[in-house]
Amino acid sequence: MHARGPPGLLTPALPLASSVLMLLMSSLWLLGAGPSLVLAPELLLDPWQAHRLLTHALGHKALPGLLLSLLLLPTLGWRQECHLGTLRFLHASTLLALASGLMAVLLAGLGVSSAAGGCGYMPVHLAMLAGQGYNPRRPRGALPPWLLPWLLLALTPLLSSEPPFLQLFCGLLAGLAYAAGAFRWLEISEQRLQALQEGVLCRALAGCWPLQLLPTPGGLAELPVTHPAGVSFPPGTPLWAALDEQMLQKGIQASLLEGPVQGPESPLRLSKSSVSSLRLQQLERMGFPTEQAVVALAATSRVEGAVSLLVGGDVGTEALVTQGRGGPTHPEGPGPP
Repeated sequence: MHARGPPGLLTPALPLASSVLMLLMSSLWLLGAGPSLVLAPELLLDPWQAHRLLTHALGHKALPGLLLSLLLLPTLGWRQECHLGTLRFLHASTLLALASGLMAVLLAGLGVSSAAGGCGYMPVHLAMLAGQGYNPRRPRGALPPWLLPWLLLALTPLLSSEPPFLQLFCGLLAGLAYAAGAFRWLEISEQRLQALQEGVLCRALAGCWPLQLLPTPGGLAELPVTHPAGVSFPPGTPLWAALDEQMLQKGIQASLLEGPVQGPESPLRLSKSSVSSLRLQQLERMGFPTEQAVVALAATSRVEGAVSLLVGGDVGTEALVTQGRGGPTHPEGPGPP
């Protein structure tokens, strides 16, 4: 967890969502808002109080319950946010808080009064731990991952009087249902997640310090970008541009390796599809022959570098340019094939 701080040096940064949750829960405790956020059966009949199905996780009535919730956010929440990314962590936390609250209220409405009447973030901790504990890709520790939420469920009533045990159990059940895929239809698609991460607000928060929005692991924001030999980018080059250059270089290398092994006297074969069509069109509009433009772009991958080669007469006439995979070939330069 690092971000660039104000001096421009690499300094520690905190996960945004779980750190803001700590500040929010502490503020609500200081304001005495905990009792107004408890779960109750009448929530199902009063639409003005329906927000408590979600906000019950933010309120605390007893100090031990608040301290336990705050202690587990750096211990569990930060690691979960790094594992999921900030947006997916927020989505999962919100979904599980709502599911556990609704389950507790429904049980209270059916006559199990001890299932509601409390508030606190511990049911969400249990739900998140149970939901992630059954992930086969999660790194193994000293204890089996499936055992951790059950141990926390047993220990929590010994450390704090809130929330009630059945409300904690509802959180654990919600996490098990999440792990089993019961809420898969409510998950954010990868395309939607990527679109959100590329938004102006998320991009700004991803560069903030000391609180930082963490990208989803495996997304474009996490892909390593390596600059090919001979190609450099000025500071501030957008990620998409760097990726475009990298993919273009990979395509050129693959194109050069597609054909049969060429001897020292054989002409170099280049595929027209191995270079950027937009850049090729720019060179063609300048009056350069298509075949020479393809060779120059394959050598430099940039319009400016290609123009420099073409104007300087550094493009030879030995290369053969193909229209595509398996297409007819013709020699580079003017003249009949």
